[in-house]
Amino acid sequence: MSLTVRPYPNRPSPDDPVPVIRKRLASGGYRPGQALPTGLIAHRLQTTTEAVKAAMTELAASGEVEYRFTGEHGPGYYLPGGRR
Repeated sequence: MSLTVRPYPNRPSPDDPVPVIRKRLASGGYRPGQALPTGLIAHRLQTTTEAVKAAMTELAASGEVEYRFTGEHGPGYYLPGGRR
């Protein structure tokens, strides 16, 4: 058995931001229809935009977020339920 030591023992791995993003979406931090800025989310989670985009792709596949080509703020990920 190996032990992985991280600076924040209760913090999920930055390589898998899906659980953290899912928790933030569920907490009501974003309104339906709101754009989800991948760069800002990556900065707040101290991870890469590539990791956040991969997480958003996974969340879009499960219907938790959606990708819009013509969203209010341009192409990107949005929380479902708002204006289109």
